[in-house]
Amino acid sequence: MARVTMNMMINQFNFDLNNQLTSIAKDSYELSSGNAIQLPQDNPVSNNYIMNFKEKINKINDYQNNITAGQSILNSTDSALNSISTILNNANTIALQGANVTNSDSLTSLQKSVEALKQSLLSVANTSVGNTYIFAGSKSSNPPFSLDSNGNVVYSGDAASIQYSVEPGATATVNIDGTQLLPIFKALDNLELALKSGNQETISNTIADIKSAIDTVNDLQSIVGSRQNMMQYLANYYSNALTNYNSILSSYQDIDFPTVATDYATRRTAYQAALKVGAQILPQSLVNYLQ
Repeated sequence: MARVTMNMMINQFNFDLNNQLTSIAKDSYELSSGNAIQLPQDNPVSNNYIMNFKEKINKINDYQNNITAGQSILNSTDSALNSISTILNNANTIALQGANVTNSDSLTSLQKSVEALKQSLLSVANTSVGNTYIFAGSKSSNPPFSLDSNGNVVYSGDAASIQYSVEPGATATVNIDGTQLLPIFKALDNLELALKSGNQETISNTIADIKSAIDTVNDLQSIVGSRQNMMQYLANYYSNALTNYNSILSSYQDIDFPTVATDYATRRTAYQAALKVGAQILPQSLVNYLQ
């Protein structure tokens, strides 16, 4: 039988203590970070799952940010179109009144009301979300509508679509370009000129233009509404997916705090006990050094 020497006992003692210290350090890291894996090589399979789900979660976060930005523009567009609809309904009421009065003072008053509606329309058409003018197309950093020296509406935007990536390989259009509002301005211009002329037949003829403009706004509202519904569907879908992915990620990545805390306390106690035992069987100088 081989003789157990003091060096062998010391080496074994050191080996056991180092293993305990390594385990204690691992438990300490897990408790402080909440992560079950410190290095990829600790658990290559779980680490691959973790990286995969983190990538999925990051993509979902990007899509959610785009959806939120798109919803902001769509909601503002919907609100603006509601205001434009109100303006046009008021204009239609004025046109009906103007077609049935001949008093010049009354016509002048109605004309001024149309001028006020036109200013309101101009303000709504220049609605912005942050620094983005929602009806300017791709030229969204500046107000798209203005009046020239003759009071004519000038559009400085374009007809470009503003699109956001909302799912793999797919984008969503979130804007209504301002070119589609130009006929609405034209309808108000025609009504204003007709009231100024005082010709009841001319005023009556503008009613059809205004109703056509109302139909245009209704169509635009339907388009915006369908886009809002799609965005909300995607928002709900990604919210549920994110909850599921985070739950799966947690199962691979997060520690069981009660279990690790218990292991940590147990290993600390065992380590302290090992030092006491070592003090009885090993040279005192070595134990003092270790302590």
